[in-house]
Order: sequence, then structure tokens, then C-alpha cells
Amino acid sequence: MMRSMFSGVSGLRAHQLKMDTIGNNIANVNTVGYKSQRATFQEVFNQTLRGAGSPQEGKGGTNPQQVGLGISLSSIDTFHIRGAVQRTDNLTDLAINGDGFFILSNSTDGLSRSYTRAGNFSLDDDGNLVSANGYKVLGYMVDSNTNVMKSQLEGIKISKAEMVAAQKTSYSTFEGNLDNSIEKLTAATVPIFGAGTITIPSGTKYWETTATVYDTLGGKHTLKYTFVRGLDDTGTITAAEDSDWCVLIYDQDKKQYYRSIEATDKTIMDTAAAGANLQDYAFHLKFGTDGLISTADSENGGKVKLTVPSKNGSGDIVGLDIDFTKLTQFANESNAAVTGSDGYPQGSLDTFSIGPTGEINGIFTNGMSKIIGQVALAAFKNPAGLEKTAENMFQVTPNSGDPIVGLPGSSGLGSLNSGTLEMSNVDISNEFAEMISTQRGFQANSRIITTSDEMLQELVNLKR
Repeated sequence: MMRSMFSGVSGLRAHQLKMDTIGNNIANVNTVGYKSQRATFQEVFNQTLRGAGSPQEGKGGTNPQQVGLGISLSSIDTFHIRGAVQRTDNLTDLAINGDGFFILSNSTDGLSRSYTRAGNFSLDDDGNLVSANGYKVLGYMVDSNTNVMKSQLEGIKISKAEMVAAQKTSYSTFEGNLDNSIEKLTAATVPIFGAGTITIPSGTKYWETTATVYDTLGGKHTLKYTFVRGLDDTGTITAAEDSDWCVLIYDQDKKQYYRSIEATDKTIMDTAAAGANLQDYAFHLKFGTDGLISTADSENGGKVKLTVPSKNGSGDIVGLDIDFTKLTQFANESNAAVTGSDGYPQGSLDTFSIGPTGEINGIFTNGMSKIIGQVALAAFKNPAGLEKTAENMFQVTPNSGDPIVGLPGSSGLGSLNSGTLEMSNVDISNEFAEMISTQRGFQANSRIITTSDEMLQELVNLKR
């Protein structure tokens, strides 16, 4: 008689635990990165009243007779199914598109680690990428001295103090056309050398364009290129010079003209002195009848090398290569310009982006960008074996296996979606259905107890 009562009690306890699990799921229906759980039951024990008997002497066998003694909790399973993705457009919000966990640490050496799917990260006062509870997000940082990615996990840091050093301009490449309808120079329109200047007489037709270069200290120089038609490499005007052009290169910041350093007995840079020869400053180009430049007849093959002193005299651009070999001379409007160049001033971190592979690309105030770090992920052979701790975090257990650390998008790990968050994977409709069945199960087990009590009451009443 008492067995049924204790079976009912065990049923109440088990259904209460299941309701607790359902309640926690529903409570976390909007928790970022939450993984729902499920409670399952099993028979706790069976009392054997009679064992099974085998067939013998014409009689058939008999089955065992057993009475169950109730139920117990079999498992509380965690479902590591990806939840829906919510768009936030916040740069530091990350969602994993596939398998893997973010690696978090609250220790200075990064060895005490927790794992999470909740990617609602932010930057602290020092530029550390941290979770909502202040744990640092681990990954790989680029060595600022070698620009090589480090191999050891450490806290990701995105600091506004990050900078890109200035780089001098090493080359400039011209492309485009010089209009062959521009009148060639005459004796009256040849550029005039005065004290420190070169003057092109008014009425002279020419093509002019500007480009920016940087010295080793990041000093900005605006170079003005003036293309005039009709001079040979000696600065002489002849009737055959229709396909001859010369280029004058002027630094608008230093207010000086440049000379090619390949030429002998010429200074690297100087003001145009009175009485100087035009060929000392004019770089000669010659075009063929097909409208293309003739590198064989152009000065130095159509390429010039300059040295541009810095604005304070200590950061020269040594060996600035300027390539004119892609220019053409057709009967069309002039549009020759610098289309390729390197060099930039010093810049500090302005903003950043996080790519699908976890690479953190810093964008600097000088327009340059570079990789400053990479977010790491961890995978487990048995994610369901992880133990929930608190604040959306998991920790390793003997049944989860050791973490397999890698980069997003590789080795079976999911890629990252920046500006999005993975939401809870709780199915609210399923939870309500489970809640109804759990309530009825609890109710039925309570009836077992009351019915057993009534039967005991009848037994006691036999004495009357």
C-alpha cells in the first residue's frame, strides 16, 4: 500500500524539477546567447515479486512480476542549437555563425577561462574588448614592433592610442593623355628663368596637374607638374619637336623646382637661378607616331628619380620614382594625372571593423588600415558536457573534452557576424506545451497520494 504513495511523492519531486527547468527557459527567452534545457525522467527501481520461469515438462514459461517504486530525474540536457540573430549595428556585438564559443578570462595571465555564445561585448576605458560582466575577450594581437600576429592568446585590446607611423612616398605613376593639339612652344613662349623662379609666358598652352607626396616624417608636399610641348632634351625648339614634351616639377610647399638626380653635375633640388639652362629642370619626354611614349628617346626611359627634402630638413624622400611611361599623346583632351602612389602621414586609430574571420581591421585618421588583432574561438567534442556557471558562461568538465582553440571560419568553427547578436534558442510554444503536460503529470501524482491515503483510511476503518 505504501509503495504507491512513495511513487507519487517521487513523481511530484521529478515534475517539480521539470517545471523548474521550464520556468528557467521561459525566464531566459530574451537572454542573449542562452541555451535552453530539457529535463527527462527514468524509473528509479523495480521490486521483483517473482522471477521469470523457463518452460519445462509441457508447461510454458512465466514472466517476472515486478512493482515499480517511482521515478527519478534522468538528465537535464542543454541544447546547443544556434538561436536567432538580432541586428544591432554595434561594432563590438558579435554572433557566431556556426559552432564555437568565445573565450573569456578574468585573470591577468588569461589562463582562467570561461566560454560563452553571448557576444554583447564593449570596450572598457583601456580599450579592452570585454563581456558585459567585465571578462576580457581572448584572441591574438599583432606585435606593434614586427607587425606579425602573436601566437599566444591574450586579451583583445583596441586602443585609440594605436597609431600608424608615417611612410615616405616611394613612387608615383602617371597615366592619361596629353592633347597633341596643344601648340608647341615658340621662341617667345619658352619658360623664362628669373631669380629663383621659372615663368611660363602668358598665352602659352600647357597641361598642369598636382599630386601629393609625403616625406619620411609624414610632411606633406604638393607637387605641381607642368607639361609643355615643343622642347627637345636640350631645351631647343625645332620644327621636328611636335612629339617632344618637357615636364617641370614644382614643390608648392617648398616653393622650389626639382632636378633629376640621374643627371650629372645637377643638384638634387634648387631654385631656378637666373641664367640657368632649361634642360637642367625640364624632364624630356618624346612620343612616337602611334601616340605612345618612346622610352628609347625619352630622358632616362621616361622615368625620373627625385629626392624631396622634408619641411624641417631631417626627413627626406630619398629616391622618389616618377613613372611617365604610360602617358599617351592623342588628339583628345588632356587628362594626365598620378593614378598610383604610396606614402602617407602618421595616423591614429579612428575606427575599426571585425571581419568574418575575426580579424580586427583598424582604420586610421590618415586613411590607412591594418590588422591589429583577431578574435579566437573554442570548440568542444561534446558541448552538451559543458557546465553552466553564471552570466551566460560555461566551463570545461571531464565530459566536455578540452577546448580546441582556432580562428573563426576554420577547423569547423563558425564565422563571425559583426553588428549582430545571437538570441536565446528557447521555443516558447514548446515550453508552454511542456508546462501543460508537466502540470497534469504533477496533478496526477498528487491524486496517487490522496487515493493511497483514502485506501489506508479504509484499512484503518476495518477495526470499527
